[in-house]
Amino acid sequence: MYPERIVCLAAEIPEILHRLGALDRVVGISAYTTRPVEALSIRKVSGFQHGSVKRILEVRPDVVILTSSVQQKLAAELTAEGVPILHFNPHRLEDMFRTILLLGNVVGQYEQAVTYVAELREQVEEIRQSAEALPWHPRVYFEEWMEPIIAGTAWVSDLMEIAGGRDVFRERSIGGRRASRRVVEAADVVAAAPDVVFASWCGKPFNQAAFLARPGFADLPAARNGHVVELSGEVLQCGPMLVDSLREMHEQVRRVVAQARVDH
Repeated sequence: MYPERIVCLAAEIPEILHRLGALDRVVGISAYTTRPVEALSIRKVSGFQHGSVKRILEVRPDVVILTSSVQQKLAAELTAEGVPILHFNPHRLEDMFRTILLLGNVVGQYEQAVTYVAELREQVEEIRQSAEALPWHPRVYFEEWMEPIIAGTAWVSDLMEIAGGRDVFRERSIGGRRASRRVVEAADVVAAAPDVVFASWCGKPFNQAAFLARPGFADLPAARNGHVVELSGEVLQCGPMLVDSLREMHEQVRRVVAQARVDH
């Protein structure tokens, strides 16, 4: 028997379920859900890190879907109430595809999930091939938080590499499942001299003036050439929206490469 009343506390899940034809089973979503538009009228029962177990229980879920260690406390509270949970903890871009396939099994739509994954992989591969054709690959830095300074998680690093950039903190991102392991010093960023900066401050608007006011940051190649770019917070959700983020990253990398060719 497949679940008929699903609560999605991970904002990326409703889009997947919509594509699998199972959005009509979703009875509660996170307040951070932005897509698909068809999901936005569903009752919001939680934030991200904090949520009301009482509000979640009111919609009588068959299963609650959560993500990351940030929701670990909420997951434990739901388990204590006897609520079945499915708790994802994605780290790499590849985890997005695994999530879709697993959800396909959960809702009885595995064949649709396989088709969906194939479509997404095709889009990613098209961008990868375009990026590989670039004459050079700019140094790229992603900032997820500002105090302390935190570099991007691993799936963001994967996106930057596929987009044609070279993540200046890739080893730290791949090895840092927890944000505390991705803390960098301002001097590290200055030394890395990124040609492109992408930023998404985890739900907080990116303050470019404050970013550039840090010692040495105004002299970064990315700053001097106007390549400091704020991305949508969706880049921090490990779901299909990452393909849109990848496309935006690739276009920016292409602009940097094109500008460098003109300048030289």
